[in-house]
Amino acid sequence: VPLGGGAGDEFTVATPLVEDGFLYITDSWGVLYKIDVTSGQVGRIVWRMDPKQERQLRNRGAALWGNLVITGAGISPARIIATDKDSGKVVWETSFPDTPDVTFTSAPLAIKDKIIIGAANGDQGVRDWMAGLDAKTGKLLWRKYTIPGPGEPGHETWKGNTNAWQTGGGAMWITGSYDVATNQVI
Repeated sequence: VPLGGGAGDEFTVATPLVEDGFLYITDSWGVLYKIDVTSGQVGRIVWRMDPKQERQLRNRGAALWGNLVITGAGISPARIIATDKDSGKVVWETSFPDTPDVTFTSAPLAIKDKIIIGAANGDQGVRDWMAGLDAKTGKLLWRKYTIPGPGEPGHETWKGNTNAWQTGGGAMWITGSYDVATNQVI
C-alpha cells in the first residue's frame, strides 16, 4: 500500500501496529492510516486522518487505547490526537501552547487510563518534557521536564551556572517502556 505522496523525499519511520486484521501506521506528515490487511495479499486503506502539518517530520507511530488510535502531530501547533478506530474521526486533540516550540516524534505509550507522551526538539534549544494525559479526554494530568530547573530534584547535578535547563536537551524521540511489575515508565 503506498503511503504519502504529497511531496518528494517522503519517508516512514513508524512502527506499524496490527489489531484484528487492521494495520495502523503514520507517515512523515503525521497522517494516520487504517489499512485492512486481512487478505494477506494486498492492503486496502480504510481511512486516513490528516493532522495537516505544515512540514514533514519524523513520526514514529501510534498507540492503541480502547477504540482510539493516539498519535502526535509535530508542527503548528504540536499536538496529540485521538482518532476513532472505526470512523477515522478525531475524538479529542490536545495542544501545548505554553511550550510552542516542542514537537512530538515518538509514538505515545498507552498505560491503563493514561497516555504517556514525550516532547522533542531539544536540539533546537527547546526544554523537553514528558507528560501524562487522560486517555478518554486528552486532558493534561501531569508534566515533568527532562532537564530539571532550579528547585527541581536533580538540578544540583548540573555543573556550573550555565542555565542549560532553559535551552534544551533531554528530547523524547523514541517511546519508553513500561514495567508492569514496578508500575514505572522507563
